[in-house]
Amino acid sequence: MLPFIQSLSYQRRALLLVGVVLVLRLIYAALFAKNPIGDEAYYWDWSRQLDYGYYSKPPFIAWLYGFVDWIGQGSLFAIRATAAVLGTLSLLILYKLAAALFDERTGWLAVLLGLAAPANAVLSFFLTIDAPLVVCWSTALWMLWRYLSGEGKTGALAVLFLALAVGHLCKQMMMVFPLITGIFLALHHETRPFLRRGALWLTMLGSYLSLIPPLVWNARHDWITFKHTSHHFEVKSKGGNPLLERLEDFFSFIGTQFGVLSPGTAFVLFCLCLTGLPLLRKVDRPVRFLLTFGALPVAAMLLLALRQSMQPNWPAVFYLAGIVLTAAWYNGKVQFAYPPARWRGLFPVTIGVGTALAAYFYLAPIVFAVAGKSGHTADPNRRILGHDLVATEFEKLRRTVPGANDHFLVALGHRDITSHLAFGLPDQPRVYRWESQDRISSQYEMWNDPYEDGLGGKDAIILVPQVTELPRRFARAFGEVEKVGEFKVRFGYDDERAFSVFRGTKLNSWPSGTSPEEP
Repeated sequence: MLPFIQSLSYQRRALLLVGVVLVLRLIYAALFAKNPIGDEAYYWDWSRQLDYGYYSKPPFIAWLYGFVDWIGQGSLFAIRATAAVLGTLSLLILYKLAAALFDERTGWLAVLLGLAAPANAVLSFFLTIDAPLVVCWSTALWMLWRYLSGEGKTGALAVLFLALAVGHLCKQMMMVFPLITGIFLALHHETRPFLRRGALWLTMLGSYLSLIPPLVWNARHDWITFKHTSHHFEVKSKGGNPLLERLEDFFSFIGTQFGVLSPGTAFVLFCLCLTGLPLLRKVDRPVRFLLTFGALPVAAMLLLALRQSMQPNWPAVFYLAGIVLTAAWYNGKVQFAYPPARWRGLFPVTIGVGTALAAYFYLAPIVFAVAGKSGHTADPNRRILGHDLVATEFEKLRRTVPGANDHFLVALGHRDITSHLAFGLPDQPRVYRWESQDRISSQYEMWNDPYEDGLGGKDAIILVPQVTELPRRFARAFGEVEKVGEFKVRFGYDDERAFSVFRGTKLNSWPSGTSPEEP
């Protein structure tokens, strides 16, 4: 087999490897898909009320889920398969970008580094906003380079426009792409003439037109997405020494990035970014392109991590350029003061360690299940266990209520309880959520409540986590409340949670939540 592989071109090797990986990922999804994570069930619920905007994100993820749910008839496999296709497709685009910037061997090494990144395994299993965003960002990088290098021209601009427009609707992060493009073009005299290309800027700035629908939606909903997003940049004190807290957050963020990229790739990538930045205006155009779209924003993220807590996936799109830069260094196309060239011989170790970590993500849940320790702290699947059991136990109690099909459903507690219940019940019904505090904390508070939907006077079946009594303010919304039963579900190896189920008759209002000072 090895001589056969060696006889293939690097492009065919990449196609073969990515194809095999995609098939394996689809088989794994078919055999081991148990539950959606909270965000997946949440976005799936969004897709059942399609709109031009949502509480925390632009609308594309809901539109995508709507399409996937239509094709897959509400199956979890359809969600997993879509994630596998998008995550694996991004590797092929990464190959094309690296090959266009340098050569096919660099593209091949970029595919290997991408596959060895645990983040790609996660990206290809869970269908979150990052999966389509990474495809859009990598496509935009490739098309922009094709245009700047004289290839593609109108066609490249058309695909670039589409990638940017869809990317803006995936996640707010895409909005910085035109800004970084302007920085790249302004850095060197050989690229400054492109600043006067009207077609390029019409493409870049015109892509923002896709944001008009969510902007109109936000204007009608008190700019809720902007308010939610602004909370991500708040500095939150834990009550201790501020300097120590910031350092703790910074090193915690760095540690997660070594897990996201794999230790070897992360180390080389960060070294190349930090040592390459001082040479930004002196290096060749391909390297400058990668440093501008990789090193500059990565450095900005590191500075931001000194200020506040960071989510591990925030720099994800910037690592696309960083991985290509790392592949080019391993291929001898890039040489900075650090890392030393002799370290290129450690490439097999880098790939081996990263592949082992990615394989752990897939295989560890099986091992823990066989050992009877599913949900152990070290089990990558611990976040998705138990939710199907909640739906199963709730359904048993639900069916003991006379006329159960005529009752609407309500869940209290975290939004994940509501979305998981809606996804997991056999009939996948609409489930309303009551927020115990007087605030908007999820998309559920943006939608009509049961009373607004004309369910006044109707009866409800209510799921409540842990507590054995309903909050008084909520209970007073019904003519009478009675307890139907309770159950316990094991979410992990040592994580057992209790739930109570109530029946409320004759809804007379929908109460607001309490303020923190109220009972």
